[in-house]
Amino acid sequence: MPSLPLSRLFPCRPTLNLHPPPLRPLALALVPTLIWLLMFTLCKYIPSTIRPHIAVSLLPNLDEVFFQNPLGLLFFSGALVTITYLITSNTLSLLMVFVPLTLRALHQLAERQYAVLDVLGFLPYGVLHYTSPVLFGVWIGMMYGSPTAMTFLKAFGAQNILGVATQIILPSAAPWYNDLYGFAPASYAMPGNPAGLARVDKLFGTHLYTSTFSKSPLVFGALPSLHSGFAVLIFLFANHFSRKAGAVTAVYVLWQWWATMYFRHHYMVDLCMGAAYSTGCYLFFRRYLPPPPKSEYDAIGTKSTISDIGREEGREEMYALKEVVVEGRDRDRGESSGMSMVGAG
Repeated sequence: MPSLPLSRLFPCRPTLNLHPPPLRPLALALVPTLIWLLMFTLCKYIPSTIRPHIAVSLLPNLDEVFFQNPLGLLFFSGALVTITYLITSNTLSLLMVFVPLTLRALHQLAERQYAVLDVLGFLPYGVLHYTSPVLFGVWIGMMYGSPTAMTFLKAFGAQNILGVATQIILPSAAPWYNDLYGFAPASYAMPGNPAGLARVDKLFGTHLYTSTFSKSPLVFGALPSLHSGFAVLIFLFANHFSRKAGAVTAVYVLWQWWATMYFRHHYMVDLCMGAAYSTGCYLFFRRYLPPPPKSEYDAIGTKSTISDIGREEGREEMYALKEVVVEGRDRDRGESSGMSMVGAG
């Protein structure tokens, strides 16, 4: 019985890369992230007299229309499926119908508050949100090479630049504002609020989040949610190379979505917009990524579908068969010429 080669058993096994990335490409890849951090830090110096009006009812109204209303939910689900299919031409786009339903279910789960849930929400929202991009960038660089990690870094920075620019141009109040002030007009002079994270400070006996959010330079930056953007971008890059990694990071996305709503920092529409920004950046920068392994295919738009993989393997088998035929023909010709020489002698 012929043995299977290891490449067939482990088709997506990456090569561990422990070499540090070159400094110049790394510095260039960090530029978008540095621009984002500068935009976020310095936006507080924009005079309030020239800044846009703060929307305090837009986001709750959008949530009501697209997630709470059955017809709006149906329309939004259909629109997501249609847009995704037009971009990807992938029948797996039908899975997008579950995104609004999942968000609605997570929103309902987020309405219950317990101390154990405070800790469970604090882990993704207050810890993993800040550490996961770094950890994932190191991991993807070690597994798939430093150019791949730098492509992720560029997409990460571009996504955040677009996100902060939107938050400055379209300032919107978070759920905690509506909980405290209803739909009263907001002012740029108002301090930020930790909302549900104040319970985490109380639980651990600290003032970390209360102090941090009260001094936030961008108080009315609910739309889009960069917490959602961070997590979804990690999922998309992980899923590009491995369905197993995609499944793990998909759980992280759901965990992060729930935590943002549990702590009253984002509406459902914020999370969708954050996911849209990260998806757009992934689709743009995907051209610079290595192709997915043959046994893997990206559920969100990668053209290397199973049928494509089958056709490619068929072509390889055809070429191998041609080589065998040619070798056999040459061997037969050699044997027949040898026989002719023997007969002549």
